[in-house]
Amino acid sequence: MELINILNSYIFSIPVHFLLPAMVLFMGAVGFAAWKKKTLTADGALAAVVCGVVVLYCLRLEGFILFLFFFLSCNLIGKISGKKTGPEGGFEKKGSCRDWVQVAANGLMAVVSALWWLSSRDFSAVIMFGAAIAESTSDTFAGEIGRMSRINPISIRNMKPVEKGMSGGVTPLGFAGGVLGALAIAVLWFFLFPVVKGVSYALIICVSAVFGCVADSFLGATAQALYFDRESGKFTERDTDRNGQPLELCRGVKWLDNDMVNLSCNILAAVLSVTLTKIV
Repeated sequence: MELINILNSYIFSIPVHFLLPAMVLFMGAVGFAAWKKKTLTADGALAAVVCGVVVLYCLRLEGFILFLFFFLSCNLIGKISGKKTGPEGGFEKKGSCRDWVQVAANGLMAVVSALWWLSSRDFSAVIMFGAAIAESTSDTFAGEIGRMSRINPISIRNMKPVEKGMSGGVTPLGFAGGVLGALAIAVLWFFLFPVVKGVSYALIICVSAVFGCVADSFLGATAQALYFDRESGKFTERDTDRNGQPLELCRGVKWLDNDMVNLSCNILAAVLSVTLTKIV
């Protein structure tokens, strides 16, 4: 922490008209590398640059380290999962190269929290930031680690078997992965933001994140749009086939796709964390 404080003192003593362009260049290099590795699309990389600059400027190195840990750990677990199960894990999803919508679904509340902190210095914003990052990490870990389970997933809605990778499908390994992701962020947050009641706040972050992850599975099994591709004979979250033709909606609400579910549950976890913070 002492090193981070020293670096913060040095970096943020630079005049803002020099500091912000330097941050943009630094995050631009990170985004370009992610685009070259096909982790992000071009617009996804641009969205990640915006998120990274806002978080770094508002929450300094502590917030940026947490944000970077989320990005790197989720990409690492995704690569490990992809090698073991294939890119889709048996179910047709949107794809592993994230676009701006996916970045926003996972990063919007982190940006809102950072801006809230900058404008108010209310520490609830920092807790909300941790919960938003933790929920995104929890959800990603649950999905990627769950795909590696030898036990077939069951729907959280009716407990019937579903295909691996299908939204709403859960396994014990996937749930454990979700808890692991939330706990990892909560522990890192605790060390990056050492405050009175830090243990209680870290616990709130972890609980809120896991709650959001479970809610994500429930919405994914009930309200999220699911389509059937007659050509491939598979269910899919895409609303068009490979030729761009619209597919038949067989369950859920058309506008509530996986990205909207992710955003909704991220907001839920963030709001829950602030609510619990006021109680504690």
